[in-house]
Amino acid sequence: MGISVEILGQNLVVASDRGDEWARFLARTVEERIKEIKQASRTVNSINLVILAALNFADELERLRHEHEELLERINALNQRLSAVTGGVEQV
Repeated sequence: MGISVEILGQNLVVASDRGDEWARFLARTVEERIKEIKQASRTVNSINLVILAALNFADELERLRHEHEELLERINALNQRLSAVTGGVEQV
C-alpha cells in the first residue's frame, strides 16, 4: 500500500519503508529540484526536466558516496594511529 503524491501535475502512488511522511518529503524534494532546474534552464519539456533532475540527484549521490568513503578511510587511519599509540590495548 502507498500514498498518493503529485509531481509535475502527475499523481503517483508511492510507498516507503520509512513511512508516508518520508515519501511525501521525497516527493516535495523532487518537485523542488525540478522547479529549480526549470527556472535555471528554461526547459519546459517534462521528460527533459525529470532526466536533468535525475542526473542532478545522481551527481549528488555519487559525491556523497565518495565523501563517505573518504571519511571511512580517515576514521580507519585514525583508529590505526590510536591503536599504535595505545599499544593496541582497549581503553575501558
